[in-house]
Amino acid sequence: MALKQFVVFKLQQEKYAIDIMKVDEIIRMMEITKIPKADYYIEGIINLRGKVIPVIDLKKKFGLDLKEYDKFTRIMVVDIRGKKIGFIVDEVEEVMRIDDDSIDTTTSFSSNIDDNFVIGVAKTEKGLIVIIDIEKVMSEEETENLDMY
Repeated sequence: MALKQFVVFKLQQEKYAIDIMKVDEIIRMMEITKIPKADYYIEGIINLRGKVIPVIDLKKKFGLDLKEYDKFTRIMVVDIRGKKIGFIVDEVEEVMRIDDDSIDTTTSFSSNIDDNFVIGVAKTEKGLIVIIDIEKVMSEEETENLDMY
C-alpha cells in the first residue's frame, strides 16, 4: 500500500488532483500580463518574486466552460520538465493522501477532459477525484514554446 499526496482542486464542480511533488506553490490570483498572439489557453505571464512565469488557464486547456475569477481562484505553480508554469484553477481544496489501491486506472469514465491527461480516478470518502498527469497536459512542444514568453 503506497500512500501518495495529491493537491485536490476544482474546475467547475469537478474535483481533480495532481501529485504534490509537482507543485511548487499555490498563490492567490494576481495581475496577469497579457501576451499578444499567445495560444488561446495562455492567460499571460506573472512576475513571481522576480521570475517571469507563464500562466495557463486549465479550464481553457481542457475545453471547459469558463467563469469569472473570484476570491477562491488560485494559481498552482507547477514544475514541468524543469519549467515553472502557473495553472489557474477555480479553487484549491486540500492536500490529500490517496492510497494507490483506491485509484482505478482501468475505467474509462465520462469526464470532460482528454483521457490522455488522466492517470485514474480515486475513490475517496469525499467522492470521486480525477487524478491527472500534469506533465501530459502540456506537450513537450507546448512547454518549449513557453520559452518565447
